[in-house]
Amino acid sequence: MEYAANGFSAQIGKKLDNLKQPLVFTWKTLTAAPHALRHRHDTLNQMHIMGVQALPLVLLAVVCISMVLSLEWGKKLELFGAKIMLGRLIGVSVLREIGPTIAGLMLAGRTSAKLVSEIGNMVLTEQIDALRAAGTDPLKRLIVPRVFASILVMLPIVVIADAAGIIAGWWASVTWQGIDPEFFWLSMNSGLLMKDLIIGAVKPPVYGLVIGLIGAYYGYTVKNGAVGLGKAATKAVMLASLGVLITDLILTRTILMMY
Repeated sequence: MEYAANGFSAQIGKKLDNLKQPLVFTWKTLTAAPHALRHRHDTLNQMHIMGVQALPLVLLAVVCISMVLSLEWGKKLELFGAKIMLGRLIGVSVLREIGPTIAGLMLAGRTSAKLVSEIGNMVLTEQIDALRAAGTDPLKRLIVPRVFASILVMLPIVVIADAAGIIAGWWASVTWQGIDPEFFWLSMNSGLLMKDLIIGAVKPPVYGLVIGLIGAYYGYTVKNGAVGLGKAATKAVMLASLGVLITDLILTRTILMMY
């Protein structure tokens, strides 16, 4: 009985420790934010890698989904004589959901996998230990610039993706659905509210924070060689994608309650 109780207590202690580690990692990273400016060259370089190089992938995904949205809803709205609402539907959908969330999901896979492989390789080849031996905090030197680059790059990417998605939706509506070009823009402008812009602007930086923290944490804590690196990358991509979707739900619900 006593052995079983001790074993149960050990399991609870291990689970609490597993929960504590990412929270401590998050706190240390956020409180070290000024080092992102101190190491601004590394931060800017990471923004280029995470943002500029990922832009074609994000644009293609958002453009395709916006055009599919026009095709699907154009046919459905036509049955009710409400085809003129297509501009409003595409504008609100792209700004509030399609642009931010699709960009978040695309970068969740790309950025988190990059962070795990990059930082994890440094851990396994003892480069992190070498930094500590030289008196440099690896979290401030490596982790903070990457996490804050992930945060800073999200909003510009989403703004560009939103513009591309709306233009693609307009083109599909005019070409395939026969919507008047000017009426599309009038319909979209009349349907947009301030809360739509707020929701679309608040989500991207939070997505970037979630993606950056998850990828950096699993890279920083990797163990067991190449096998452990592969498992960490898989887990990071999975959790970052889920994190984007869960954050999307929480932010949308919170902002709609406020407005």
